Amino acid sequence: MLIKAQQKFSRQTSTRLRLVAAAVKKLSPAVAIEQLKFMDLKAAETLLLVMKQAVANATNNLGLSADALTIKEIIVGEGPQYKRFQPVSRGRAHSILKRSAHIRVVLESQEAPVAKPKSKTVVAKSTSEKTGALQGASQIVPARTSASVPFKQTSRSQTTVRTSSVRKTGER
Repeated sequence: MLIKAQQKFSRQTSTRLRLVAAAVKKLSPAVAIEQLKFMDLKAAETLLLVMKQAVANATNNLGLSADALTIKEIIVGEGPQYKRFQPVSRGRAHSILKRSAHIRVVLESQEAPVAKPKSKTVVAKSTSEKTGALQGASQIVPARTSASVPFKQTSRSQTTVRTSSVRKTGER
């Protein structure tokens, strides 16, 4: 089972992130998180957040234990570059590239995920309970999905009104 977490448009260069990613790529996620906590780099903080998110996705969403996870890959790609300039003498300008990066962490687990029930119930109060006539009377109503409620169009949404803009000179 593959577990993914990613952060896009991180405002740091991909080369600095790749140095940190190469240092923790061969470790287990728990050991990698401990190593990243003590690295004094901005790239380590960013990679730490993505690594924690991947482990949280595995434990909370799929019910997997954190000890059974291994790092399959850490991909650091280049994001868009913001182009700025630095004015210099004689009316010239030097270009500045503010680079960004995309980080993707993929964890792998050998154990099967634990299935969770997906049904949600909504407790609806009756009108008499809202007025205070009956205390404690409530009905349990299953939550509506978008497929069960038919889409209804009104005649007002089907009509279109065409307007024309009037310039300052009065022409149409």
